[in-house]
Amino acid sequence: MQRHYGRLVASLTVTVATFFGAGVIVAMLYVGPQITAPGRPNPLVVHDYSFTDVALMGILFGLVSAIVCLTVLIPITRHDKRRCIALSKSLNVPLGQVFFLTQSCVVRKPWATRQDAFDESLAALKSLRVWLKVQDAKIGCIEAYTRPLFASRVTVKTDEVDGDWLVTAVSTPVSGLLILDFGRNFEIVNQFRQALASD
Repeated sequence: MQRHYGRLVASLTVTVATFFGAGVIVAMLYVGPQITAPGRPNPLVVHDYSFTDVALMGILFGLVSAIVCLTVLIPITRHDKRRCIALSKSLNVPLGQVFFLTQSCVVRKPWATRQDAFDESLAALKSLRVWLKVQDAKIGCIEAYTRPLFASRVTVKTDEVDGDWLVTAVSTPVSGLLILDFGRNFEIVNQFRQALASD
């Protein structure tokens, strides 16, 4: 998935406002009349309110929640974009490529055996200070997670192609709900490629 900041901010703001406003309406119409506070003879919601009054209250709370959501989201998305622009310039890569959440790289080198390719790939991945979950030298697969929040899953696969060895690394967010990574997955695959190329 590629970032589209305008759509992202708009969709999250509308979602928050809708759910918050709807929650207020449901609470005032259905939940409130069932709740009576200790020492109080009447329910928390006054029955004299009409549906229009309750709906307007929900819209008002939805509007407030939308403003709060915008206040939080806009600085976060701007920081993400600034970070991606900086990475794009530092590595001379098109900005659109950095905007993708899932990132990959391929390194081709003439290692003698699969074990050599695997060992160097493992050493390069360890240099990124990740938590290793799977390391199978027989099939040439490694799976790791970034520390400390386990936000990204990094998978590495080694394959033989025309007498050389091809190492493919893929870094992707662990959760589908993660829609901003501040360029971290792009940074991971490039650091891995540089570490592997320097060996």
